[in-house]
Amino acid sequence: MFSNLFSGELPPSLANCSSLTRLRVQNNKLIGSIPSGFGLLPDLTFMDVSGNNFSGALPEDFGNALSLEFLNISENQFNVELPGNIWSAHNLKIFSASYSSIGGKIPDFKGCGSVYKIELEGNNLTGEIPSDVQLCEKLISLNVRRNSLTGTIPWEISSLLAITVIDLSHNLLTGRIPSNFGNIRTLESFNVSYNRLTGPLPSGQVFSSLHSSSFAGNDGLCGTGIHKTCQVEPATGTEIVQSSKKSVRTTFWILTAAIGVSMLVLIAVCRCLQANYRFRFPGDRKHETWELVAYRRLNFTAEDVLEYVGMSNKILGAGSSGTVYKVEMPGDEIIAVKKLHNLRKDTTRRIRGVLSEVEVLGQIRHKNIVRLLGCCSNKESAMLLYEYMPNGNLEDFLHCKSKSVSDMAGNWRTRYKIALGIAQGISYLHHDCDPVIIHRDLKPNNILLDSDYEAKVADFGVAKLYQDNESMSIIAGSYGYIAPEYAYSLQVDVKSDIYSYGVMLLEIVTGRRSMEAEFGEGSSIVDWVRNKLKAKEDIKDFLDKDNNISTSYPLVWEEMMLLFKIALVCTCRNPADRPSMRDVVSMLSDVTPKTKSQPGGDSGCDALADGGGGSWIKT
Repeated sequence: MFSNLFSGELPPSLANCSSLTRLRVQNNKLIGSIPSGFGLLPDLTFMDVSGNNFSGALPEDFGNALSLEFLNISENQFNVELPGNIWSAHNLKIFSASYSSIGGKIPDFKGCGSVYKIELEGNNLTGEIPSDVQLCEKLISLNVRRNSLTGTIPWEISSLLAITVIDLSHNLLTGRIPSNFGNIRTLESFNVSYNRLTGPLPSGQVFSSLHSSSFAGNDGLCGTGIHKTCQVEPATGTEIVQSSKKSVRTTFWILTAAIGVSMLVLIAVCRCLQANYRFRFPGDRKHETWELVAYRRLNFTAEDVLEYVGMSNKILGAGSSGTVYKVEMPGDEIIAVKKLHNLRKDTTRRIRGVLSEVEVLGQIRHKNIVRLLGCCSNKESAMLLYEYMPNGNLEDFLHCKSKSVSDMAGNWRTRYKIALGIAQGISYLHHDCDPVIIHRDLKPNNILLDSDYEAKVADFGVAKLYQDNESMSIIAGSYGYIAPEYAYSLQVDVKSDIYSYGVMLLEIVTGRRSMEAEFGEGSSIVDWVRNKLKAKEDIKDFLDKDNNISTSYPLVWEEMMLLFKIALVCTCRNPADRPSMRDVVSMLSDVTPKTKSQPGGDSGCDALADGGGGSWIKT
């Protein structure tokens, strides 16, 4: 129905189509308001009403949508404010409302944890950018250019682990660019031109490579990136007398530095022009030939990968190492493509190192390891091609907003199978690979689930692609899952992976996240659990609150206690007290779930505590 000449209003009856999954009516001549009810449709994932003449209030039920992932309302004439709950849609990933006459303030970002891309360009937005933007923990792109936003740039943006594009240009922003923006290592595009900003530009690799046009129209800004020297505080009379003795020598070095900077600027301009030429004339690809290295038989080429990735608007996930897209290839084959971030520094050496590591990863074969299908790369970029997992990741399985905690007993067999599958996959990496492969970033987002909910370990070794001997500034792991010894050693080993696995086990048996406000500032689920145990609280009070699993499902409760004990020993503060992953597999394999067994069947928890690996059970 898109790109036709349809006129009139959108029929309200469409919002009653309970099986509707996609609504595409963009680029027509539709008028009136968008009917309520679309946000309540259980299976609607994609809605594009852009390029029409819609007006009036936006339905509040958009904020309650269960499945909606893509919402584009751009290029309309709404003349209203955004609903205050717009970011609370359970699975919203891409929201675009550019040039839609949207006014008022940007709503607080409460509930925006699933959003990857926000486009609010060319509206009438006023007020400040909400400081709780850090709640959009998966945000990749933020575009609010050409509005009337005021206030300062929130420093909290720098805490977003996957942020790649920031465009705040053509607003009324004041103050300084936060200095910690120089530490955003995923940043690829940054534009704050035509505001009222002052002060020095942040230092850092990204800011030193940005074109001066990114900062144009801010007379108060200074720094080498815009060829404007920042003013230094006036010197005292004594300092002036002392410095005059060195004036000749200082002048010489200043002139030398100026010549050097001029040469660097000239080289940078030439590279910008070359990059601009490539962008404008994509047909000339001789300098950026892509090569596809396959680790199994593939029915597509490197050119197919580039074409179909460019067409994909389905983002499966994002992190500090890259962004993952769902891509439908020729022949209806679906794959997951991970575009790696930040390979521009020392590009040739980086790419060579990446390909060397990927070669090792491509040879791995195990039922609980996501299969690496191939690697597509050129001299500047790399993309990893993986098999696609239809049931998402463990994070969504455990913590999806539409799930109830009371699902614990109902899906316990699946939870146990997932716990065992993860252990088997990591055990393979630790004990059956030569050299040993350390995952470095075990967390629920990196555990994928196939059509049978079999666990598949993903992103193993990818963190190592970003490590080098020159810098240890890249944190190995994710907050809440990092072993405590990393704080002083800055080293990871197999015991680091085991700690992270133990944290995930606690999430599986408690239904809680690794970090929650209830645990206290800076405290993780490990701290919370151990504090409960030290206070001699009944385990049922915090492991089975309001569920009555211990009385209604005694066999499930026994198996929960087994996983709970294994989780405790895996998260021991002393790495030497943690078991090997092979030991963990043995503990779990010897005691498979017996939720369908006759009453009174032994779950093996007592046997494990007394022997058969019981030496590892220390609380």
